[in-house]
Amino acid sequence: MKGYSTRDIAELLELPQEAIREIARSGILDPDRTPGQQYRFSFQDIIILRTAKELLDAGVGKSRINKTLIRLKNQLPSTRTLSSLRISGDAGEVVVHEDAQVYNPESGQIHFDFAVADLAGTVAPLARQAAEEARASEQLTSDDWFDLGVDLEAVSPEDAPTAYLRALELDPFHSDAHVNIGRLMQEAGEYAAAEEHYYKAMDAEPDNVLAAFNLGTLFEDMGRIQDAIGAYKKAVSFADAHYNLSRLYELVGEHSEALKHLKTYRSLIDPK
Repeated sequence: MKGYSTRDIAELLELPQEAIREIARSGILDPDRTPGQQYRFSFQDIIILRTAKELLDAGVGKSRINKTLIRLKNQLPSTRTLSSLRISGDAGEVVVHEDAQVYNPESGQIHFDFAVADLAGTVAPLARQAAEEARASEQLTSDDWFDLGVDLEAVSPEDAPTAYLRALELDPFHSDAHVNIGRLMQEAGEYAAAEEHYYKAMDAEPDNVLAAFNLGTLFEDMGRIQDAIGAYKKAVSFADAHYNLSRLYELVGEHSEALKHLKTYRSLIDPK
């Protein structure tokens, strides 16, 4: 079972357990549950709850808090690491920053400001404890180990590969585990190992577009442009795949193909 308990988060954030449960029941969060129906929260949930604490401490009304937290949840990137983000706000209006960019900026004097990386540092001991408990247990499934790897990536990334590899020991065809360990290998410059894992993910799940897209980025890193084009063509449900195809076709001098994919990219990100 992945995630962090209500009690863990209450102690971590100094937020009353009933306030955490109330936010969970509101539908803003979608935590997992244990067989005993206890909540288990993700790291993204903790970011939202950390923001909720700031808004509660500022005396913001519950209805406004709920609306703000929903906006925040929609702003958080789902396909990129969260550790580079900063969250700031002014009693009801929240801004998400990443690498000097701002998602949905809202006006107002900033009264609170925190780095997600700092929050991750405080959560890391809980994730490591969960990993130690998992290693001592023989009850965890491949999905449990995969979920633990996802949690560890957010707060203790150096420990994540072990969890993904354990998931693959239990289920060699766990495509999502292959994708995630492949991405970590790619980021570490271990290109051959990354390529192997992406292909295994696609063998296990031929329509895994994330594996195909990541494979395209890997081939670009390796300078294999034609192979990258072939991989991106298997991920055409991703707008970014069309953008990358447009860029690569322009690079190899196929201007009509470049224009076609650029138009598709624009239609996907801004449908009329």
